[in-house]
Amino acid sequence: MKPAHARATLLSLVLIMAVPGRAEEPGLLHSPPERAEPRVALQLDGTLVEGRRVLELYVRYRGPGEPYARRPMEREYGDLYRAVIPAEHVVPPGIEYYVEGLTADGQRVPLFQSASRPVRVLVGGETPASASIVRSTPPPTRRPPPGRTPPRAAPPERTPPPERSRAQAPAPQDDSMAALTADLPADAPTEASSARPSRTSEAPASREPAPARSELEEDLALYSAEDTLALATRHEAAVRTVPAIGASFSQQQLRSLGARTVADVLDVVPGLSVSRDVQGFHRTAIRGLRNDAEVLFLLNGHRLNSFFDGKALMNLPVENLERVEVIRGPGSALYGAGAFLGVVNIVTDTSDGVRTAVSVGGYPGQDDRLAVTGNGHLSAGHTAGNLRVFADVDLWSQAGDSTVIENDGLDDESRSQGLRDVTDPAGRTRDERFLFNAGAGATYAMGDAGLLGASARFLTERRSALVGLFDTVGEDSRLGWNVFLADLTWERAFGPDVNLRARAAYDQQSTDRFFQITPREFSTGTGTSRLFEEGMQEQTRVSVRSLTGSVDADVALGAYNRLSLGAVVEQQSLGKYDYMTNYTLDAQVRPDGLARPEGLVDLTSGAASRRLNVGLFAQDQWTVVNALTLTFGVRMDATQLPTVDASGAINGTRFVPTLNPRVGLVFAATDSLVLKALYGRAFRAPTLQELVERIPDTNYNQGRFEGNPRLQPATVDTFELGADLVQAAGDARVRLRANAYVAFFGSPIVPVDTSGNIVPLRNRELGVRVYGVEGEARLEASKRAYAWLNASISRAEDLELPTQSRLLTDTPQARFNAGVSMPIGAYVNFDVVVRTGAERRNNSRSVLELIRRYKIPSYSLITAQLRTEPILEHFEVALVAHNLFDNDLRDDVPRPDRVPGLLPREGMSGFLTVRAHY
Repeated sequence: MKPAHARATLLSLVLIMAVPGRAEEPGLLHSPPERAEPRVALQLDGTLVEGRRVLELYVRYRGPGEPYARRPMEREYGDLYRAVIPAEHVVPPGIEYYVEGLTADGQRVPLFQSASRPVRVLVGGETPASASIVRSTPPPTRRPPPGRTPPRAAPPERTPPPERSRAQAPAPQDDSMAALTADLPADAPTEASSARPSRTSEAPASREPAPARSELEEDLALYSAEDTLALATRHEAAVRTVPAIGASFSQQQLRSLGARTVADVLDVVPGLSVSRDVQGFHRTAIRGLRNDAEVLFLLNGHRLNSFFDGKALMNLPVENLERVEVIRGPGSALYGAGAFLGVVNIVTDTSDGVRTAVSVGGYPGQDDRLAVTGNGHLSAGHTAGNLRVFADVDLWSQAGDSTVIENDGLDDESRSQGLRDVTDPAGRTRDERFLFNAGAGATYAMGDAGLLGASARFLTERRSALVGLFDTVGEDSRLGWNVFLADLTWERAFGPDVNLRARAAYDQQSTDRFFQITPREFSTGTGTSRLFEEGMQEQTRVSVRSLTGSVDADVALGAYNRLSLGAVVEQQSLGKYDYMTNYTLDAQVRPDGLARPEGLVDLTSGAASRRLNVGLFAQDQWTVVNALTLTFGVRMDATQLPTVDASGAINGTRFVPTLNPRVGLVFAATDSLVLKALYGRAFRAPTLQELVERIPDTNYNQGRFEGNPRLQPATVDTFELGADLVQAAGDARVRLRANAYVAFFGSPIVPVDTSGNIVPLRNRELGVRVYGVEGEARLEASKRAYAWLNASISRAEDLELPTQSRLLTDTPQARFNAGVSMPIGAYVNFDVVVRTGAERRNNSRSVLELIRRYKIPSYSLITAQLRTEPILEHFEVALVAHNLFDNDLRDDVPRPDRVPGLLPREGMSGFLTVRAHY
């Protein structure tokens, strides 16, 4: 028995060892494109077959007369991988590439074609002069493009195993393609073979040429592309794998949403809601909390939040945008102060070519007339040798919606003075707006010296106030905002393992806010000295600027370990502050018009008017094993804040240190399931307005926040768990995402009205606690047919209050968004987006909040759109209707007892957009 048992055991071992020898070799199912657009990044997708021993995939590519460069293929889900060949290498006459894998023992195995038999993709456009020169000797070594993490040197080449017979398809021929093979041996084959046969059938692979795939099959091969996010780690990666809870909207997604502005985009992100205040500013709430200074907005790396009050000119048109990225949760470990509730990154489109768009439409106005709104966009980019230039301009002119405001805080006075009849409303909302947005920039590749870049942007906005300053309709109010942004950047790769970046930036913002706070011919008493023919008025002019310098580096510590280091210095200052009124403190007319009131403190000369921020950060991303990636980061900031004496007067400044760590664990439990465990801390310093602005008050300019120089930075510690699952359901793909979080806010800066006039600011010592869940689902049947939905529930509690009064309910505690896109024939798409928010009510943090009750019902807003596929390859047309059923959406107001109808929002609107690109 023993010899028989031994023979059986030996035979079993031989069979087990023989299985790998008989197993199919690894390969990649991939359909190479026949042509590509010049100077447009080329995206490659493929499915790994028999890849159990393959750890990493790489695309090796080259343009005319170049040596091969290498880029990793990132796993999207399951066996689907993706790589993007940078636009600067996609030049006429064409580009060549092949795909190889790296095994656990360091061997390189061919997966799709090879160096001697690469895929050739024709690139349209004029062939550069350099492309027509065939070199007889290899070209000089070229460094990886700056701005990209250089790959580590690959292990030594080994002789690839003999290739199996694969289906062959002749590649298109073009004489100018000879330049691509300039550094190949004369006898090297030049034809490219096609992809391996598809696994859609269980039959063995045929040796005959593969049949052409249908349009639906092509769609199914491309539709499931994962969005990428650079905001979470400063490096572009798939959203599902970054150590953060984020969302990214590409240009195509922005269009399929029917979005016209950034606010439209943010309102469909789970956990976010966008509202407006009586002055017309858009306000973004994240996970149940809303504060202008606690959501960081970035435009091409520039902070849009004002140093003075934290507000940001963020509601920009989307026609010029490449993408919008959103992180829910703390971001101070990378971005410092202000990245508190979340971070929104707005990235403009600087790609080569010419793009233009014109949109016309509007709102049903008074007397059934259309309140016309129109906007135009033009942008272009061009590359000439090592120089690349780009520019864009947006114009926006809006008449806006106009809705009746029945009552305001001056009802009794206005009626008693005969300024309006008892049946007349207090006035109407006004939403006129003019926006001009122009930017330009250039980059220059200096060879081994790196890449030099410069850009500048100017934005100006002129608009009316939606209602007025506080609790009265001021139809003559005017608000202006100018923003100038400029930067100079430099990037250079030092060998294959180190990439260095430096940046200097100058930003300036100026605001001019003029408010009419009473109607025309309003009187505060008897006599001409109390008759305000133009109404009572006030004006605030503020100018702030910042100088920023930063240096950061990426260092490859190993094949699976990347360290990022950086330092940032930012000097913020108040250049101008003017507050003027046309009335005195006893409500009489100033004979000289608008002037500074008595007792106003000059903010530009105080110690708080300048703030220096110094930050140092480090972040390490380590792939411990193929399925597990750990991220450790920390940022230390020193923020200059004022010091006060016993009486509360500012007597100097000091640096307040803060330490903001982050830890992320991303685990690919299976090919289709990714799990995340995250922790992060963030802080935000008080704004200058919160610290020092104190405006003399009267009975007519109520609702001010009273500055408090004793305010300290607020902090938040957030713990999050997330999961991302992708599954195939027949011919479709289903993507599910879910996450739960709990956040503890320490010393949050909160205004609570306790007097009915001046609202004091202070740190809530016991803090605020927020917890909730968010979920997303997406079903994709093809590139043009898909459905999605997301939902979120949050609970925010002020821990200083009794249990029955803790819940903060002034933002929707539950949100639900959904959308469907479907093709109607070959040329038209139909999109529907639904946005739903739960009921909102007043908070209960003070007696006055309890008295001033309000209740805003839940709402559902529907956007419907018809849009075409490209017409003649250059034109697109879209017809969109927002708030299709004219839902009566309302937002909260500071004094619901005086404006009981609350703040009406935009009604139904429609727009026709025509786009062209060349």
